[in-house]
Amino acid sequence: MTNGDAVTDDAAARALDDVRVIDLSTSVAGTWCTRLLADFGADVIAVEPPGGSLLRSLAPFADDGTSVIASYVLANKRSIMLDVGHPQGRRALSAMVRESQIVVESGTPGTLDSWGIGLDQRDARWPKQILVSVTPHGQDGGREHLPGNDLTAYAYSGWASVNGLADREPLKGSGYTGSYLAGVAAYAGAVTALCYADQHEGEGQHVDVAESEAAGIVFAPALLATLYAGAVAGRKPGMDLMTGPVPVRDGHFALTLSRAHFWRDAMTVLGLDELSADRRFDSGWYHREHRDEFMPLVQERMAQRDKMELFDALGTMRVVAGPVLDTAELSENEHLRARAAFVRPSEDPEGLEYPGAPFVMSETPWALDRRAPRAGENAVRVLRDAADYTDDWIGGLAEQGVLG
Repeated sequence: MTNGDAVTDDAAARALDDVRVIDLSTSVAGTWCTRLLADFGADVIAVEPPGGSLLRSLAPFADDGTSVIASYVLANKRSIMLDVGHPQGRRALSAMVRESQIVVESGTPGTLDSWGIGLDQRDARWPKQILVSVTPHGQDGGREHLPGNDLTAYAYSGWASVNGLADREPLKGSGYTGSYLAGVAAYAGAVTALCYADQHEGEGQHVDVAESEAAGIVFAPALLATLYAGAVAGRKPGMDLMTGPVPVRDGHFALTLSRAHFWRDAMTVLGLDELSADRRFDSGWYHREHRDEFMPLVQERMAQRDKMELFDALGTMRVVAGPVLDTAELSENEHLRARAAFVRPSEDPEGLEYPGAPFVMSETPWALDRRAPRAGENAVRVLRDAADYTDDWIGGLAEQGVLG
């Protein structure tokens, strides 16, 4: 396996071989779910509206003008542009849905019903199908029809209330982290439903993922402190070694002092033998209550060290610590490169490089085979494979403007 090359083996079985997925999602969360399904072998067909998915307009953009986000979440898929507002477009979509095992969507509840492929139709016509809905607020509860995005998920889940400093406004998480988290939850739901179907004569089900809830269930320990102790968590009054990364000579560094030996060995590495030998600091509560006695001196010593040198020295002593890598340092990291954490699609070895496998499987490997398709690039082959349409039928759809 060479650095930057796709991790692929055409002879290897994939965990989701022979699974066909219709991707109707328009959100990062939904398309990340289907990207993971595709990475492990599923044949994922992205159904885009005329003109292409709105994801293709998301910044940032590569030198050729393509959306980096769209290139990332649409990779490993096939694409068809289809006007589902046209009766023949809905008919073609229904034919593709009929031949699929999983449908993933992110529309407002009721949208699929208007296309003739909603829950009622699934139950009556395709009871073995798995329908995965990834929406801001879920399918019920009173606010299911409200719009949302990554920002609203962070706000509504409570995460923003503890991000940032107490004298400043709440902060959302960076990028599309909340959306990717919901996508992982949807992927887990889809695979769990496949396992159930395998054990129950192919019985399908509906998987309902709310992006705000996906963020909320990992909102710990702050939420748990409220549920179990009645304490309302807030933002930190300030930032120091006990609460977050602190400055070092070439950036920032996080250091954990939660155990007695972490403290002793870290102080030894920093050349603070008198603090290392002070047994009072073996107790975590003493650290918290007497931080003023050591914090300025410790942070001064850390500011004189380079982050990777400090990381290696502390790691040798089995002290939990972490250098804060910027994006350039992350992409060039030798350890991550050695694990093939960045790859290019096997069909496009000179193309964009992406983060690699989320986990490594020995027998049914992850693989990045295809670059992101151009909008509608695979329409003819998709309609032949997934709808059993003849070339005449496909030509007729094109003449009617049904295919974008």
